[in-house]
Amino acid sequence: MSSQHRTKKATFVIDETVLEDAKVIVQKSDYCSLNAFVETAIVEMIKRYRKEEIKRQILAASYDPLFLADIAEVQRDFHDADLENFEKYS
Repeated sequence: MSSQHRTKKATFVIDETVLEDAKVIVQKSDYCSLNAFVETAIVEMIKRYRKEEIKRQILAASYDPLFLADIAEVQRDFHDADLENFEKYS
């Protein structure tokens, strides 16, 4: 499978001030183009969204009785092993 990224042209309408600020940042930074800057910004926002989504799912799971029961079972299953390692390395 190829590791090349496919690109697709897209058109966006954004606030003029935001665009001008982005252009200034590109001129003063290591970004090779406005496209690279915008793509980086979008990728960062996607990462932030996914991280927040994971947090929301963890929070929801913390109220799920089946999930909590599974966690309690795992803790019981590993209690002795954890205790052995604690005593071994303390």
